[in-house]
Amino acid sequence: MTLKSLGKYQLIKRIAVGGMSEIYLSSQGGLHGFERAVILKRIREDLDAEQEVQEMFLDEARIAACLKHANIVHLYDVGRDNGVAYLAMEYIFGRDLMQVAERARLVDMQLPVWFVLKVMIDSLAGLHYAHEVAEFEDKKLKVIHRDVSPQNIIISFDGVSKILDFGIAKAEARMNKTQAGVLKGKYAYMSPEQVRGKPMDHRSDQFSMAVVFYEILTGTRLFQRDTDYSTMEAVDQCEIPPIRVLRKDVPRRLVRVLRKATRRNPKRRFASCKDMEQALHKLLRGSPVEQTMQMSAFMRDLFANELEARERVIAEADDMQREILLKTGFEMALENTSRGRKAKAAPSAARRYEEILAAKEAKKNPDKVPALLPDENLPEDQDTFYDGVAQQRGQQQDEPVSTSTQASMRAMGQAPTRPPRPRPRPKPRPEPTELPPEEVGGLFSDWRVLLVVFALVLGLGFLGMQFFEEEAAIPAPSIGDNGLPNEARPGLDGFLSVSVRASVEVLVDGKSLGLGAFRNQPLTKGKHTVIIRDTNTGKKTERSVEIVPNGEKLLAPQEWQ
Repeated sequence: MTLKSLGKYQLIKRIAVGGMSEIYLSSQGGLHGFERAVILKRIREDLDAEQEVQEMFLDEARIAACLKHANIVHLYDVGRDNGVAYLAMEYIFGRDLMQVAERARLVDMQLPVWFVLKVMIDSLAGLHYAHEVAEFEDKKLKVIHRDVSPQNIIISFDGVSKILDFGIAKAEARMNKTQAGVLKGKYAYMSPEQVRGKPMDHRSDQFSMAVVFYEILTGTRLFQRDTDYSTMEAVDQCEIPPIRVLRKDVPRRLVRVLRKATRRNPKRRFASCKDMEQALHKLLRGSPVEQTMQMSAFMRDLFANELEARERVIAEADDMQREILLKTGFEMALENTSRGRKAKAAPSAARRYEEILAAKEAKKNPDKVPALLPDENLPEDQDTFYDGVAQQRGQQQDEPVSTSTQASMRAMGQAPTRPPRPRPRPKPRPEPTELPPEEVGGLFSDWRVLLVVFALVLGLGFLGMQFFEEEAAIPAPSIGDNGLPNEARPGLDGFLSVSVRASVEVLVDGKSLGLGAFRNQPLTKGKHTVIIRDTNTGKKTERSVEIVPNGEKLLAPQEWQ
């Protein structure tokens, strides 16, 4: 049966079919008395007969209808008509974040950091409202999205970012379990606790948000693998390549925020999305109005061809049709217009990271190009950002113990040791011979002895020159804007990690590393002074730390936790 209406909504066009629902472009009030365009979502026809499924869907949707925030797509109505459950949502004239990223790849462009930051800050504001602010009958709703993904973040051509499908993901997960007994969903954006089926709170949404924007910034897929199982396994292992290797213009403050939000242990993430947003908003310049105008201009420039095609269709339409087209964005105006070629799929972040390391190694040593490590052999430390991969590469010739074997030995409390090298067998000494009286003379009477001595002197001189050349070739550390090294030099530098609250500022040798915790900041070997200052109380303490080459020093003062 083909539906033409549901409740007070006239169905105009079906625009998508999902795992549990169908999505229609609709109008409220009918085509002739057109009032406004809405998005209508209804349960798929093959699920209509399951009463329990419909009740779960409606219960969660009614909760989501209580969310009224500028950065959340408004849910207008929830109902049932002729046995069909549906909900009506605000129609946004714009594109979701996945479509924006695909268009950027198509035109061979990286999305600007300021653009990604603005979308991220707006999305965090919507999440915080749902997690901590929204109420119903004087009770906090504490709604968890559970399905934060690029498809569920939409940017309008007016420059406003909004999150959609709030609260529906829980109903979908429950419905999918009812149907198949297994968890379904966008596995690549789930949190580790979500893929393990453990209890979740608002910090699960925080993790998913950080994964989304890591991918948008780098143009890669972080956890996506060939199968659902391997994708979930990658999420659970939580191995994340350092973002500044994949994209160098990402600010260090943003790096630290993404790093903290993607901790495998939820307790080590931000206490709330508000704290996460506060750590970011200082990176944007201009007033909110200026930022919104800049976002709108960028979106209209990125999709200029489609907007121009829409304008031509509207100009040629009659009065009634023109009114409909103006209120329905692209969905009607471009329904018969080709969208052009598609962008290539985003590559794996881990693979791209390995390629960059291999390229750097090849540039340093053209005659010795290392083979790329397969994905399954990447380091297994669940909270690292691959800081030790470069050092592991340098040890491969002398350290045959594999990474996975080392991880297993560490799990059993054993330290991986280097196997003993076989000692060379001594060469047999020649039998001493008695020299004739006429050949017995001074030490250098034989020309062959002189030749051997000359060769030894020449060899020692050559080795000495090589030693001094190697000493002179040691590169100076690359210094960042904050006056501290950008990258560690293997064998020369170490790392500092500090665990503090988001309101605590950390200074190393008088140079600020911003607010909050961070991990593996490169530092030259030797002693360094670390000052920890609480920006709320002004309380300050000073510590001295010793950095050793290739080592990590963790500073976690109890009073700053």
